[in-house]
Formats: sequence, structure tokens, C-alpha cells
Amino acid sequence: PKKEEKKDDAKKDDAKKDDAKKDDAKKDDVKKDDVKKDDVKKTRKDRVMQWLPPFDEKSVQVVWASDDSISSVRYSADCKTLYVTTTKDGGSQTFAVKIEEPGKKLKISERKASKDAKAPTPRRGGRGNRGGSSRGLMTTRGPNGGSIVRTSSDGKHVYTSGSEKLKEGEAGTPRPTIDRIEVGTGKKERVWTGAKDANEALQAVLDADLGSIAISRQSATEVPNSWIRDTTANTQRQATHNADPAPSVTAAERLRFQVTRVDGFKFWVNVTIPRDHGEKLPALFWFYPREFTSQKKYDDRVRKPDPHRFPSVRTRSMQMFTMLGYVVVEPDCPIVGAEGRPNDNYVADIRNSLWAVIDDLDKKGIIDRDRLALGGHSYGAFSTANAMVHTPFFKAGIAGDGNYNRTLTPMSFQSERRNIWDARETYLAMSPLLWANQFNGALLMYHGMDDANSGTFPIHAPRMFQVLNGLGKPAALYRYPYEGHGPKAKETILDLWARWAEWLDIWVKNPERGKNLHKAAKPRQAIETNGK
Repeated sequence: PKKEEKKDDAKKDDAKKDDAKKDDAKKDDVKKDDVKKDDVKKTRKDRVMQWLPPFDEKSVQVVWASDDSISSVRYSADCKTLYVTTTKDGGSQTFAVKIEEPGKKLKISERKASKDAKAPTPRRGGRGNRGGSSRGLMTTRGPNGGSIVRTSSDGKHVYTSGSEKLKEGEAGTPRPTIDRIEVGTGKKERVWTGAKDANEALQAVLDADLGSIAISRQSATEVPNSWIRDTTANTQRQATHNADPAPSVTAAERLRFQVTRVDGFKFWVNVTIPRDHGEKLPALFWFYPREFTSQKKYDDRVRKPDPHRFPSVRTRSMQMFTMLGYVVVEPDCPIVGAEGRPNDNYVADIRNSLWAVIDDLDKKGIIDRDRLALGGHSYGAFSTANAMVHTPFFKAGIAGDGNYNRTLTPMSFQSERRNIWDARETYLAMSPLLWANQFNGALLMYHGMDDANSGTFPIHAPRMFQVLNGLGKPAALYRYPYEGHGPKAKETILDLWARWAEWLDIWVKNPERGKNLHKAAKPRQAIETNGK
């Protein structure tokens, strides 16, 4: 009987607990309903806040509030005027608000919403695409170091910069512009427009009223130089007199064309050919593959080259190899995969892209397909090693600051967000070190000993070299002290150019010489570095 009484008491206690839970649930529902109703009635405004000493909960005050969404706020030098952009129903307006008169909006500009709500967003991109770029308030550095809105000397005007949209059928790229706008009326006046026959860009403002500005100017045949422009008198004078550092590279022939690979995917290739060239020249391919989910996604990312840009060379511009008689080929090499699975076709896309470019250039009589090299930096270095593992096309490779073993980046890499346990086969297939036994050609690697990039720590290059060396594959590794993810020191860069040129001369221009040297050489038992 006592046991039965205890069971009955336990049942009663459980029933009470269930009733209590139901009551609490009802109370929670009431609270949620109250919150929802209250949220509808009292939607919080977007606000500009000021936090004052002693910086506690009570020292926060509202400077200005808006019923519309605030997309940006900038300030005057004395912080007594706000320059606000708000958005509503697809449109936006920019205006000034003086803190002592928070209820008064001083008009600057307004952009109305598209009449067709379903109309696609206009393509933008400034100098690279036809759409031009949206106008933004020009800023300058304030007395305390922060960014403030640039105003005229009398404080009555602000300035906006952007680029104008090209007319239908008009060649070239959008020209940069600067406008002066009267605060309060929104009255606009054009201050400066870039030239039609050149690539011009603002470099500096030389007075508060933009009567004098510094601009850069270049064209396809004109070296970039700085000019001082008087916007009032509409005159300009040249301020710098830069010379072309590599006229033979500038004079090289440049081609840009589209290639279709076997799966039907179309992509672009840039080719630089030595001046006064013959046919069937040795070539260096330099690339950096990128991931896309479709042809359309790729096409949307393609930027039209600016016909007015001077073909400048930098310290590591591979186009300088044209001075040594090489064709320099820079293919886009898109990697195409489903959303969330960007690299399932990586190896096939690398192989098919390079194959398509080689076939096209061979048919045009531009390259000798038996004398080809491939190279890249970072992800391009990684892809160079992969291409030399999975294709027979290249006699030599140059790989800088690369990763050669994806098991050392197990959580993710580049655009790949799956970890190695979710995409084991993809990680293994993309690790050239694991396929080094079928490596084709001679690989030169270089790596900064202070490379802090998480995906390309300096351990990668020595491990790859040891594997290739142990397998009897022709390889070289140069490690540079105090260099990070990309060489910076003049001495490093000059050393690299000497080694690159010699490597290609031996293995590409004279491949038989390279084979003979490799047969006569003994594998090194250690890695030699001029290290710390």
C-alpha cells in the first residue's frame, strides 16, 4: 500500500509540473504576441548616436534619427553637420543636416527607384565596364585624422566623383567626372571630365574649390604621367616626365581572343608576342585559375580591357620574357563546379583549358607546342604543379609561394568550403605531391621564408622538392630570407629573374640540353639555402 501511495503522489507531482509548463508556455505566447504587436506599432528608427564621457549607459544621446534606412553617414570638419544618405522603396537621397536644426534636410542629390521593379540592376564597374560608377561624396582627411566631407571654401558646396555611362555604340570606357553641388538646392555643376582619347584619373586636389587638381594621364602609346589641371581656365601642364622602361615590351604584339574547350565552355586568353617574331616560338603560360558555377557567372566577371591604358610592366611582369624571344600566354582557365562543390572538376578543367589554348595557338602558327613552360604564383603555383602532374604539355614550370599538399589545409582553401572529410577525394586529387611519381617536366620553385599566408606556409616547397628529388625528377628550390607571400626586395627579384631565364633557356629553348644535364647531375641530399 505504501508503494502505491508513493506512485500516486509521483503521478500528482508530474501532473502539477505539466500544468505549470502549460501555464508558462501560455505566458510566453502572450509575451511574444505583445512583442510582435509592439514591434509593428513602434518600429525603431535608424539613429546617429553620440557617446560622451564617462562612457556609461546614461551618457549615450541621439544626435539625429530617421524613419528611412540610413545607408551612410559622413561628417563636416567640426562634426556639426551630418551628410546622410537614406534609402526607401529602391530609391535614395543624400542631404546635409545641421545638428542644431535636426528637422531640416538640406538637399544634395536624389536617385529615384526604377519604374520596373523587376528590371535587372544596371551593370557597374567604373573604368572596366560600360555602366559607369555611382556618384559618391568626395572626402578629405580632417584635422583629427579622420575622413570628412570635402566642401568648398565658403562651405556652401560639396563635391561628388564618379564616371559617366557610355552612349549606346560608343567605344572606349566610362570617363571619370567631378561635380560641384550646392547644399540645400542640389544645383549641380560639372568641374572636370576625363578625356575621351586617354585614360585619366584624379590623383590629388590642390585647393578647396577644386580650381586646381592633379590627374594621371596615359594612353595606349603614352607613358603614364601626372598633369596639373586648371579647371577654371580649362588648361593643364605636365608635371612629370616618365620614360618607357621597356620599349621593346611596349612594342610587342598583343592579342585577346576567346577559346572554347571540349565541354563547350568559352573563356578568354591574352597573348603577348615578341616584336618582329617568326613562327612557332617557345612560350611561357602564366595563369591563376578561378572558380565559377556557370558560363554566365564567368561572363559577368569578364572585364573589357581599356584601349587607352598603357601596357606598363612591373617588377614581375612576365611580358618581359618577350625580350628573350618567348610568347607569353595568360589564359583565364575557369574551374566550373556546382554551388558548394567548386573543385569537383578541377583536374579536368585545368587539363582541358590548357589543351584548348595550346591547340588554338598551335593552329595559328604562333607557338611551338614542343617548347612550352607553365608558371604561376600562390594558387597559380599550386595549379602549375597540378598541370605538370596531370598533363604532358610542358617541359618546365615556375611555381612561387605555392601549396602542394591539400591535406595541410584540411578545413578549407580558396573557394572550397568543404573540409577534407566531406570532400576527401577532391582534396587528394588536387594535391600534386601525392601524384609526384607521374610528374612531367622540370619544376623551379621559389618561396619566401617568412610567408605568413595560411595556405602556403614555407613548409610546402621543401616537402615538394624532397619528393621530386627523391623520385629523380628535375627540380630546383630557392628560398629567400625575410620575404613574405611574394618577393619584395630588389635583390630577390633580380635573382629570381636570372634563375627563371636560365631555367627556361635550359629546359624549354634547348630541352635536349636540359635532359643531358639532368642525367649527369646527382640528386642532392639536402636543401641549400642562404637562410637566417
